[in-house]
Formats: sequence, C-alpha cells, structure tokens
Amino acid sequence: MNTPIRHVLLVSRDPAFSAACAKELESDAVRVETSGSAEEARDFAAVVPPDIIVLEETGLLRPGSDVPTGAQALEVAARLAALAPLVVVATAERQSQIGGLLATGAADFVARAGEFLPVACSLVERRLRLLTEQESAVAQASQSSAHRTSPEVEEDFGEVLRHELNNPLTGILGNAELLLAEVRRRNDGRLPQDALRRLETITDLAVRLRETVRRLSQDWEARHDHARSA
Repeated sequence: MNTPIRHVLLVSRDPAFSAACAKELESDAVRVETSGSAEEARDFAAVVPPDIIVLEETGLLRPGSDVPTGAQALEVAARLAALAPLVVVATAERQSQIGGLLATGAADFVARAGEFLPVACSLVERRLRLLTEQESAVAQASQSSAHRTSPEVEEDFGEVLRHELNNPLTGILGNAELLLAEVRRRNDGRLPQDALRRLETITDLAVRLRETVRRLSQDWEARHDHARSA
C-alpha cells in the first residue's frame, strides 16, 4: 500500500514560527501550507482538505485587532476544528478559553513558552500516525467484512462513525458554546450582533452531519446485507 501524502495547514502571521514549524514537519509524506487567518484557511481547505491544522496565536487575529478576546479565540478555533483536528499553539490563558474543544479531543494545546515547538510538532506527528492507523484499520475491515461475524462488523462501523462525525460535531459544539458565552456575558436576553453568522455555521455543519449519517447508513446497510448473504 502506498503511503498517502498528508497535508498540514499552519494558521499563523508569524513568519519565523511558520518557517520553523514547516522545517520540522515537512517530508516526502507531509506537505505543509501556511495561511494568515481562519478565513484564508477555510478557502485553502476547500481546495486541499488538511489532515491537521496548527493554529498559532497570531492566527487568531482579525484585521485591525491586536489582542484576540476569549470569545474570538473560541470562535476561530471552533471554525477550524470543524475542518480538521487542531493543534493550538498560544499563550497559556487560551487553554481555558477553548476548553470545550480540548475536552472532546478535537484539539490539543501547547503553551507558547520555552521549547514549545518540538512539543507541538510531536503532537502533529502523533495525530498523523493515528490517522494513518485508523484509515488502514477501516480499509482492512472493509475488505474482510464479508467474512466476519456481525458483532465484528458493527465494531468496525463504530470506528468509521467516530472518525467521520467528530469534526462537524466539534464545530457545532464550539459555535454553540460561543453563542451561549456571548448571551451570558451580555445578560440582556438578546442575541449578539453576529449571532446570525454563527447560527448559519451551525446549520451548515448540521446539514453536513446529516449527509454523513445518511451516507454511512447506506454503506452500513450494504455491508450488513452482504454479510448476511455470504
């Protein structure tokens, strides 16, 4: 089996960080691209879907903004985590701001202090190894499902389900948490001004989730019918 080419997307406005990170990660099997913002990252991901995203502190900035707020940090991280697993490299205070994403396993966090770069790159490499192992297991299960018992096939389906549904669920969770945090902060019973955009994001992710469930259900039914007729 040929080794797949993996794509790592760096989201940072710090050229020194991007260059150092790319130098550590790039290889014959890993391609590294850089974008300066979440918006650029989403445009890039629409063309070349990343296998993992590294979000550095300066990638949280919006045009005209010097210091990202906690709500902004959560919003950016949630939007990117909906695209691919995330490794966040930022000041220590950001860890609590994206706690929901960390709790779901959709993101890892590295405090930008001391010798942080080797730690961040190690997390990226671990995520890529796990992805390769998972894809290999799913492929092997698909090839041999007709010769296995129903409980074993169901276990394989569970692995596929977790893999396919994690990213959109993470995006829905992150955006919902952001809306709730803003409503509680305002404490006036009204939705924040940009609530419509966030609700649209939640809706888009929910549609994506529905289509994924439909596709996986059809695949499961086909496998199950094949296993029963074998």
